[in-house]
Amino acid sequence: MRALNQPESWWGWHGYNQPQPLSITQIIRSGTMPARIAAMLGMAVERGASIIFAANPPGAGKTTVLTALLAFARPDASVYFTRGWGETFSLPPKDGGAPVYLLVNEISDHLPVYSWGPYVQRAFELMAEGYALASTMHADTVEGVIEQLVEENDVEPRLVGHLAFVVPMYVGVAAGRRVRRVSEVAVLEPLGPGFDRHTVARWLPDGDSYEILTTPAQIDAVSRRLGMSHDAFLEELGRREGFLESLLDEGVTDMEDVQRRLFELAGHQIVD
Repeated sequence: MRALNQPESWWGWHGYNQPQPLSITQIIRSGTMPARIAAMLGMAVERGASIIFAANPPGAGKTTVLTALLAFARPDASVYFTRGWGETFSLPPKDGGAPVYLLVNEISDHLPVYSWGPYVQRAFELMAEGYALASTMHADTVEGVIEQLVEENDVEPRLVGHLAFVVPMYVGVAAGRRVRRVSEVAVLEPLGPGFDRHTVARWLPDGDSYEILTTPAQIDAVSRRLGMSHDAFLEELGRREGFLESLLDEGVTDMEDVQRRLFELAGHQIVD
């Protein structure tokens, strides 16, 4: 993955009070999300789908998880680090080839390095032109994310559907320890002047379990967003889920080792 500019306060390695980035296998092992959700979101990143992680408390790990998922990006993908106030979005023309990701530290008005108002509007306009967005927000629910985008940032509803995945996270305490969980995965789709929404995965606190892609409509919503057929999506999802579980069984958790194995899975050539 190629960087088009220098990062400005990309804080993906600071979540979970860790001095180093966490790999996706470490995040799965911690219980933040199961391998099936990680596989689905990894496929989304590989195909250039836009995604926002949301949680209200600071230190929830949303940027840490998002950064770990970027390991799934194609080697020929590019990333552009936005700089908050005064951002000019000096991007190369989108030629329809490899994904170009806009990495927004956070959609918030709290700090100058974050994006808000016209900068968020411009990011969504660029998504409609084929660029991808990866960012975080302070919100507990999908509804909270959408409300901030439409009502507080004046993003047009017709553009909201270009945000493919919204992933709220829960942070709390259970049995005396801090618990982080992906609480929902929602898929958005453009629909005329507005957008459609499908919840495709949900955390069940009682029993600490998940419902993931339990209906044909949910499966079709994801496969459409990824440009795949129903059957091809399920086959590839199962392959990716099994791969991640095998990494866990083998104890592969180092970020570079995970990245290497992901490249090998996708059939990319590794160059040392």
